[in-house]
Amino acid sequence: MPSVFSVSVSAIRCAASIAGMSATLIAAPLSATADTTHQSTVYTFGPGVQEITVQDGREDRPLSGHIWYPTPTPEHAPKSDRSQVWEMAPADPGAEIADGTYPLLVVSHGMFGNTFNQAWLGSELARRGYVVAMVNHPGTSSFLRDPVQAQQLWERPKDLTRLITYLTEHSTWQDYIDQSRISAAGHSLGGFTVLLAGGARFDGDLYDAGCFGDTRLPVVCDIFRGWSVAETPADRTAMTQSLKDPRIGKIISLDLGGTPLLSKKSLAEIDIPVLVVGSGRADLLDQDLESRALANALLKELVQHIELEDAGHFDFIGACKPRGRQILTQEELGEEILCTQGGPARKVQHQRILEEISAFLAD
Repeated sequence: MPSVFSVSVSAIRCAASIAGMSATLIAAPLSATADTTHQSTVYTFGPGVQEITVQDGREDRPLSGHIWYPTPTPEHAPKSDRSQVWEMAPADPGAEIADGTYPLLVVSHGMFGNTFNQAWLGSELARRGYVVAMVNHPGTSSFLRDPVQAQQLWERPKDLTRLITYLTEHSTWQDYIDQSRISAAGHSLGGFTVLLAGGARFDGDLYDAGCFGDTRLPVVCDIFRGWSVAETPADRTAMTQSLKDPRIGKIISLDLGGTPLLSKKSLAEIDIPVLVVGSGRADLLDQDLESRALANALLKELVQHIELEDAGHFDFIGACKPRGRQILTQEELGEEILCTQGGPARKVQHQRILEEISAFLAD
């Protein structure tokens, strides 16, 4: 289920094995059973969700995922209970959308992640009046691993551009989207992805110096070199091109990995607001190299940097059930890290993250 920017090659291999977990452990279908768990928050809308497929004729890279949206029935927010490990987000699959137009947030999952990773965020924002869309990135998702497509890392931000174009120009969703308020959020490798879509550019010289010299940058070099990113002239050209989508008005980076390979000049030229959220527990990523460095490189008047001092890298994915860690230890040894402080403590982190994102998007 999760995204992983790990601190070692062995942990990267663990990330690949995560993608092979049984569906009963990772996520349930989007059908929901009645669950009237009390919520103290008073919501304006209910959390609708549907599966989506981007229909734009690109058969070489099909995109599908989920779209969350406000419904007119805030009292109806059932939860599925079909996963042994993960708590499912409140969802009303296939419900009608509430009348009106809403801001759009597109979300990019992390390495070997999928659209279930930030379902909790999609559900909560839908109940607050947002349309939230996310697709599984071919090559680097749990369900669509492929070394050739992973190598084509420049396609990730293009996936978001294709998603925005489809939703705002070629689907019935266009009637419900406020096209003047489009934002993008991403976790881990997804954070790197949305920075590219927001105007940052991959720096080939930094890549060569940091990943092919006598010393190597931690984490990102193992991953990018493992995928042979930007190693041919054609790939280098594709990777270093501008991938900015001018329709994106705000960027949200959630404990990203890959900052050392982004052009300092391009970061300083990003002209839209950016929310940078880092994990102060720094259990997988060096914040001095990643979120802190990113925040320092952006224009001070446009960046908000929040470091959640007791949060970890996996606090941006779904919450675990009480026996989740035990089940992973027994059935997927090594992956129990995904549920470290993954129960009530993670739900507290979710509320903090949600508050920061909501305030940033509403400003």
